[in-house]
Amino acid sequence: MSLLIRAIVEKEILRYRTRTNLPLEYLLKHAGISKRTWHEWMRRRGIETKHNNNIPKNYYLTPEEERAMVGYIIANPLKGYRVLCYEMIDKNIAFVGCTSVYNVIKRHNLGKKWAEAQEMKKKGFDQPVRVHEQWHIDFSYIKIDGAFYYFIGILDGYSRKMLNWRLCANMEGINAEILVAETKELYPDAKDARLICDNGSQFISKDFKELLELLELKQTFTSANHPQSNGKLERFHKTLKTEHVRRSAYINYQDANIRMSQWIAHYNSERLHSAIWYLTPNDVFNGRTAERIAERKNKLHNAYINRQAYWQDKNASA
Repeated sequence: MSLLIRAIVEKEILRYRTRTNLPLEYLLKHAGISKRTWHEWMRRRGIETKHNNNIPKNYYLTPEEERAMVGYIIANPLKGYRVLCYEMIDKNIAFVGCTSVYNVIKRHNLGKKWAEAQEMKKKGFDQPVRVHEQWHIDFSYIKIDGAFYYFIGILDGYSRKMLNWRLCANMEGINAEILVAETKELYPDAKDARLICDNGSQFISKDFKELLELLELKQTFTSANHPQSNGKLERFHKTLKTEHVRRSAYINYQDANIRMSQWIAHYNSERLHSAIWYLTPNDVFNGRTAERIAERKNKLHNAYINRQAYWQDKNASA
């Protein structure tokens, strides 16, 4: 409460006490003021109130941190606050928690107006506990220069890494067979991996099954009319189209191949994934999960210590 408002309240209470001869306790009760507060006011009449609420706490963000955060948030308006949090830690911009990032977004009115509705999805298969335990394969159409092409990729279910992909002119089974053979050649240690696919004619053919047997790969079919069973790859397709395809104007097939290859390299090595502790697929695929999480915790701890020292010095000089 400011000194001016406090003086007005004091004056009114004393005026009513003089005019009505009512007990001071009665007037204070109806005014919502405790006797302790009143006596403090009387002891410090004419002196501005300076209590702890006006003193910055040692865990507050420093002005430099908040300016750096606001600048990064403005430069990346389409990313959620959790992704922004871990990106800023990894890029040494600001070392804060997700809650602090969310509060800065709200305080500066930088958030999205509408939140994307969450869809209830089936959990599907048991989750893998290591790389090359589950592979996901499927087709997805992509429009290039007025014609439809078909993206087919193999995704590692544990690390979410896109292991291999092709952009095909059709959905013939030979394209799926070539992709699987190439992927197995790239990752020869992937033995007994389970290939999860739908019931498309490309994946139920005799040639495809014989190839999987030759490559020592197991096959598991998803439930009919239930794309959520292959949800990890379906989610990748959505991300690919939302973050890249629909923002790009491909000149031709060759241009689409080059630019899509660049985006997938970005997806594997730079883009943080919410399902794998906001790490990159390459981090998880190469076994750097514990190291990267420990590195972030160390940065947050050091930033907290530095923040305490900053506000202690600031309050001491004030």
